Amino acid sequence: MSASTLGAAFARLSVGCSRSAGARLAASAPRAVMAHAGASSSRQAQAQVLRRYASSASSALASGPVKLGALSPAMPTKKRKRVGRGPGSGRGGTATRGHKGQKARAGNGKPVPGFEGGQTPLARRFPKRGFVNAHARKYVPVNVDRLQHWIDRGLLDPSRPITARELYESNCVHSLRDGIKILGEGSQHLTTPVHLVVSRVSESAAAAIESAGGSVVARYYTATTLRALVKPHTFLDAGKLLPRPADPSDKRDLIYYSDPRKRGYLAMRPVPELLPRVPSAGAATEGAAVEAAAAAAQAARAAAVTAAEESAAAAAATAAAAPAA
Repeated sequence: MSASTLGAAFARLSVGCSRSAGARLAASAPRAVMAHAGASSSRQAQAQVLRRYASSASSALASGPVKLGALSPAMPTKKRKRVGRGPGSGRGGTATRGHKGQKARAGNGKPVPGFEGGQTPLARRFPKRGFVNAHARKYVPVNVDRLQHWIDRGLLDPSRPITARELYESNCVHSLRDGIKILGEGSQHLTTPVHLVVSRVSESAAAAIESAGGSVVARYYTATTLRALVKPHTFLDAGKLLPRPADPSDKRDLIYYSDPRKRGYLAMRPVPELLPRVPSAGAATEGAAVEAAAAAAQAARAAAVTAAEESAAAAAATAAAAPAA
């Protein structure tokens, strides 16, 4: 095969090129072949080069044009070093690790973090006791004297039920975590009757609030319902409905929010009586007085919860109507 024929074959191998580009490739193919043949002026050497290129061109033409499915990855530019495969490789025997010692062992002699060469590590010399309870609830504490200070500054309205939303919006608390807990520090400064609906309340704080003429209710919140109470616009702007108030399902939460000493809201719900109660004759008057007081306290707490829920619903409706306006 002559150089011109070989050039034409190379031109046909060019996929997608124009006729002028194919002509240039055909013209440059003989020069490329001759340059590859080297400086040898032997016609026999040049003929061998031509035959080799002709055979490769013929095989390429027989296989058809170049396609993506026919491509194969190039050979790796760096060969992988194989050790421990016999002395002929130069890396057999000890596999370039030498004889014995820590660096010749499995794992390349690298100890685990905290290993100190065999001596007692630091974590065992100075251990720490206890553990971190992953199920613990973290509440934001608010003392009653802080509530009075916020009321005196006009940041809280004592005529309306105060929930986590009012405390958060007035910057009385800066985070919510799992809820808000009212504590009794500075109870002597609380003089204004307030009505609170929060997650937790201490006994001293509840006594101080009730002695001032107010009321407090411990209400259960999940992370979703607490966010819906404080930031209802995050649901309304996304076109979602506000979640319904949740009730506890865990045993410890059921016990806490069913305890009247903790001012739990579940303790204010009427319990259906399966059998009628028959009071004794001696304790009829005393029992009636106790029941009347309990009913009055229950009615006050229920009114506070209802007012808080109505306030949250009104705030959500206002937030929903604001973008439309």
